Amino acid sequence: MITFRPATKQDASFLFPLIVESSGGVYLAIWRALSENDESIEDTAITYFTDAKNNLNIENTVLIELDGIRMGAMICYQEKEEQESQEDTTEPARENSPLPLELTNALQPYRELSDPNSFFISELCLVKEARGQGLGTQLLEYAKETAKKQNFSNITLRVFSENVGAIRLYERFGFQFVDELPLIPHPEITMTGSILLMSYPI
Repeated sequence: MITFRPATKQDASFLFPLIVESSGGVYLAIWRALSENDESIEDTAITYFTDAKNNLNIENTVLIELDGIRMGAMICYQEKEEQESQEDTTEPARENSPLPLELTNALQPYRELSDPNSFFISELCLVKEARGQGLGTQLLEYAKETAKKQNFSNITLRVFSENVGAIRLYERFGFQFVDELPLIPHPEITMTGSILLMSYPI
């Protein structure tokens, strides 16, 4: 039986490796840069998840479970203009960024590819053994119903050009290509190629 539930602080350790993988190392680089003293990267990530001022937080996360076992997660929220956005470190004004300049520059394509006021899926990730079972589609359906209830006119997401399987999933669901920017290389970001913005009209 497939069920959905809001994430809690106790799910932060479960989310950590999923987001490291799905973000292509982007958040790993961010959390490494934010780590202080002897704090582990995972501890930094958990602190980040539980800070309400970050868009990528527990309150914006839903888990999908199969027979009570966590199989994946989706993080979504309202996308806003950059100057109105919350203090998410993937969307800082460059002069205010707490991150090294090289990483701040590498994040520029993510800041530029946005659709203000859309319902934005920041991360959609599944554990490896859950892939290919239709759970990704179930999460997209959940996002669609949530966006409808909140009176959004469209859902957006960003996806790496290398992630061909995810692009196929989104296209089958009805997402359409909107824009694309080349990725700016960074030693900790594993993806190459470009980042795509896709949109689903409700």
